[in-house]
Amino acid sequence: MQRITNNNLWKYRHLLLLLVWRDVKARYKQAFFGIGWAILTPIVIALVFTLVFDVFFKISKGPIPYLLTFFTGFIFWNFFSQSISSATLSVTGNSNLVTKVAFPKEILVLASILGRIPDLLASFLVLFLLLVFYQINFSFFMIWIIPLIFLESLLILGVGLFFSATNVYFRDITAITPLVLMVWLYLTPVIYSLDSIPQRYRFFAMLNPLTGIIESFRKIILLKQPPDFVALAFTIAITFLLLVIGYFFFKKLEKGFADII
Repeated sequence: MQRITNNNLWKYRHLLLLLVWRDVKARYKQAFFGIGWAILTPIVIALVFTLVFDVFFKISKGPIPYLLTFFTGFIFWNFFSQSISSATLSVTGNSNLVTKVAFPKEILVLASILGRIPDLLASFLVLFLLLVFYQINFSFFMIWIIPLIFLESLLILGVGLFFSATNVYFRDITAITPLVLMVWLYLTPVIYSLDSIPQRYRFFAMLNPLTGIIESFRKIILLKQPPDFVALAFTIAITFLLLVIGYFFFKKLEKGFADII
């Protein structure tokens, strides 16, 4: 089998686009509402969480409606959660390609992440409508949305490479991933804000790489302020570390994919 080098990744860009399109089309082509589920699902989840935590438990503070506080965090969490779930199955779910075609297998992980971009864009459409409804003006700081999405995508790629490679050898990862994501959700300031965490615990909260992304997004959208650069510094450092570890771990295990899968 032809030896694949990292420099050849660009040569397989058409395969990457084909895999992304295949994943998106397969996910929605037989659904009655199609891609409309990408809009309906976050709306329902946001309303349920608002009912439970704002109406029943009344945890919201400050002038910003809780629905907006939650939804701005949920957008990035949902993208992370869905992408990790897809990435975990990206190699084992493409066994025919893995065993018969020579190409950089990390393309499968990357395609599974990019295939979730339409869902992310649908969530942004819902957020736009909420901002208009609550009369939240747009600001120049919103230009930071693109770098934040790129940074989160790198974080997802690092974690996804690790999970997908491990899943080839230990299929229990498929069952473990939802549990990990559930715990990760409650350790991430989605339902609550970073300001609601006692000061002595905030350092540990910022070790969660999603904290900097979500808090920065809330600042630029809801408060019209620059991103939280302190929290982002933690996010960038941890993301880089996870990306390097995930990539080398994936490439080391990749040699046995065709034999194990």
